Amino acid sequence: MNILFVTNKNVYPLIGGIERITYVLAGAFTQLYHWKCYSLFTQENHLNKTTNDVFLNKYLLPTETPVESISQIIDAHEIQIVIAQGADGRVNAIMPMLRDACNNSKHCPALLFVFHNMPGFELVRMDVATLFQRFIYGKNKTSSLRQLILQMANKVVPSFVKRSIAPKYKLAYETADKMIMLSKGFIAQYDQFVQGSLDHYDAIPNVLSYDIDEEWKEKKKKTILLVARMDERQKRVKLALRVWKKIQHENWQLKIIGDGEDRSYYRQLEEKWELKDLSFMGHQDPLQYYQEASIFIMTSAFEGWPMTLMEAMPCGCVPIAFDSYSAVHDIIQSGRNGYIIPEGDIDAYAAQLKELMNNDQLRNTLAQNAIIDVQRFSRENVAAQWKTLLESL
Repeated sequence: MNILFVTNKNVYPLIGGIERITYVLAGAFTQLYHWKCYSLFTQENHLNKTTNDVFLNKYLLPTETPVESISQIIDAHEIQIVIAQGADGRVNAIMPMLRDACNNSKHCPALLFVFHNMPGFELVRMDVATLFQRFIYGKNKTSSLRQLILQMANKVVPSFVKRSIAPKYKLAYETADKMIMLSKGFIAQYDQFVQGSLDHYDAIPNVLSYDIDEEWKEKKKKTILLVARMDERQKRVKLALRVWKKIQHENWQLKIIGDGEDRSYYRQLEEKWELKDLSFMGHQDPLQYYQEASIFIMTSAFEGWPMTLMEAMPCGCVPIAFDSYSAVHDIIQSGRNGYIIPEGDIDAYAAQLKELMNNDQLRNTLAQNAIIDVQRFSRENVAAQWKTLLESL
């Protein structure tokens, strides 16, 4: 089978979740089934890096005659399946172009759209103080103003805001042969914007990007880890800092990996709240930190499929997350391999984290269960789900 992956950025696994998943999935298809994989992307990534080990050819979307050029790529490589990896960017917008290219090619491949986010994430409210902080001090004032207006409008006329964002959901639905959600729980959430046929959807989770660490116990330190883009609207690192303020604990430290627009705001809160044993590590390859950390915390307002949970658990790092999106229940079985905390309950979050910090036996038991349970999302298992779907088209 010959497959063309379409992404917003040139695929490099350390750029972001979509790029990492595309890289791992294409590698699984190649190694397990000997399928031929190709890449089409709309722009170079900010690191200007790429990979050369999973795609036979890679193409930057041309600005002139793009439909004709994509059709030529499809025909040249006898593409049977086009997988558009979208969330809220350029890939969504070019779906009609991809549809025309598929229809105009000799091979007329099936076009699939994978939605890598929580449907309706635009309606999630953001902390007002952070919004104003962004607008005053942030680099992208236009984006901050747009988010502020959207949030105010959603509070006053939510039905109007919902109707205003529905067209982009319908665009993907109407141009794709199949819509792929990352969780079954997202299907009804997506279709509320479309009012279509549920038969048009399927759900396949993302695949593990790290191997199981068999020697995890020997590496563990009294470290709590958070890996996230410094974007308060989605990641809500401010909540993690509030939790840490409540339970700063002798001999434990909190490390935060990631960078982004709101990092300076978090450093201000660190100073204002006099937070100790806290380190902002910036952009790093997180693998070593997963291996050393004993607990992983997530405070996101929404996620499509939280890759950082999937990266932490194979390393024996016990996860704690808020119950803010349905996919978290696909990964964490609360009390067995981690904890899901009622949405927004800072006190409950702090209490559960403190219990884990103080109870070595509980922490080790949950870590071992996390390693066992997360293997459901191995590349063999997830690739098999894809194989069944693609061969049915």
